[in-house]
Amino acid sequence: MIKTLTKVGNSKAVILPAQMIIKFKLGRMVMIEETENGILIRAIQKETSFQKKLKKARENKEEIYRRMRQDANDPKVQAYYANPENHIGDVANEVID
Repeated sequence: MIKTLTKVGNSKAVILPAQMIIKFKLGRMVMIEETENGILIRAIQKETSFQKKLKKARENKEEIYRRMRQDANDPKVQAYYANPENHIGDVANEVID
């Protein structure tokens, strides 16, 4: 598709067809990236709940590590994991909440 650049102040703009906006679920804001082949315009993806929790965990990693060290030295926690019926994957989710 060939489009004409439209002057907007000191900049230029491309008018996208409504069908394309709907098809690619473009909102008020878009991501524009430079690539080897030119410019890529794409929809901004909403963060999933997993991505939000991961971001929060990264932001609070020092506190998470501190709590993990504290729990590792807790006799109750050590006794829990000493029991072969319990698994290392039994991590409390509230550590990252």
